[in-house]
Amino acid sequence: MKQLIALLLAALTAMTVTANDGTYYTSGNQLVPLQETQISIKKEILTISLRDNGYADIDVYYEFYNPGAVARDVRMGFEADPPYNDSYEFYPNGVHPYIENFTVEMNGQKIQHQNAVASDKEDKTCFLDLNEWTYDVDEGMGMSLKNKKNGEVVDYSYVYYFDAHFKPGINVVHHTYSYSLSVIVGISWELQYKLSPAARWANKQIDDFTLIVKAENTAKHFVIQKNTFGFNNEFQRKSGNVKMRTLPNKYSTDMEQWEIAMRNASIEMHLNNFVPNAEKELNITSADSYYCFGAIDDKCHFGGFYDRSTASFVYMAETIDNDNIVPSDKAFRQRICRNLPFASRGHVFKDAKLKKFFESQFWYMPDPNYKDDTSDFTKADKQVMKHIIGKFDNND
Repeated sequence: MKQLIALLLAALTAMTVTANDGTYYTSGNQLVPLQETQISIKKEILTISLRDNGYADIDVYYEFYNPGAVARDVRMGFEADPPYNDSYEFYPNGVHPYIENFTVEMNGQKIQHQNAVASDKEDKTCFLDLNEWTYDVDEGMGMSLKNKKNGEVVDYSYVYYFDAHFKPGINVVHHTYSYSLSVIVGISWELQYKLSPAARWANKQIDDFTLIVKAENTAKHFVIQKNTFGFNNEFQRKSGNVKMRTLPNKYSTDMEQWEIAMRNASIEMHLNNFVPNAEKELNITSADSYYCFGAIDDKCHFGGFYDRSTASFVYMAETIDNDNIVPSDKAFRQRICRNLPFASRGHVFKDAKLKKFFESQFWYMPDPNYKDDTSDFTKADKQVMKHIIGKFDNND
């Protein structure tokens, strides 16, 4: 039987406390074979659940079509780049340190996956015999292997692979996993997901594509590049507390974004005959990337962004200067910080000043039914209310 290697990648970074650049946790895209000419993707439902634990849960449902009268076996896999700038450890068992709970089912049956270390050569993914290679931190910033005999240096990846048996007609492949969200200097989190490899299947597109983004038991405020899906397409379905608008970009209309605030909510986009573009992959980025890095007026807007899983709002508050949009009243700023976690959950403010301030923030969505409760407050929530407020005041 013809066996092909498929790639599933999801590009991410993570920042250490002292770093000035990013740390790659994993890199990747979808389940796609190399040079497949018969089997096509009829449907994909990609569900991304954003959490407060620094991870995103990914659930992907595929319907593949095998047009022939004969079953075909295809070797498929999930390929993840090694961590970058993150201790430079090598994992010879092929298990990535920042990927959790990888599962695969095909036609209702669980498939056992295996792990290996691999390298891409001439557009093919090749498993490496680690007896012939040595890990070399000095080559490729800790992401390379060197051949013991000839000194050849190659980039490598960790691969979760499995053999898929495609019966004639429709076949369902369902896989799930969790991975660490990216953190870049000054940006709370980022999630990149490569859609373009879908073009490697026989029909070179996704006939029926659905994207679902969820924020369950949390609130998330983020931006998505509009050109990923074409400027004429919109999220057709929304449930829960959702606010959305288009953000102009002062440099190019091609860089317009959706700004989205969600609390206990989901949004859904459906596209027919979707042809992804390798230069316009899916990128979901925390909204502080917009509110504190020049997209509006080159000023950092105090209160413009708050996330329960990080202290990003406080980071903005601690680095303010005379050019930033900040309330001048120090005591009022303290009150804002103390009330941020409650505002994130929908507290309705009676105080006129607080009410006016929070209603001016795009992410704020009041909920008359919300009863003040700190039982689900995260570590970042508590930092904002207590410890870092004093640090911020000392810098004032």
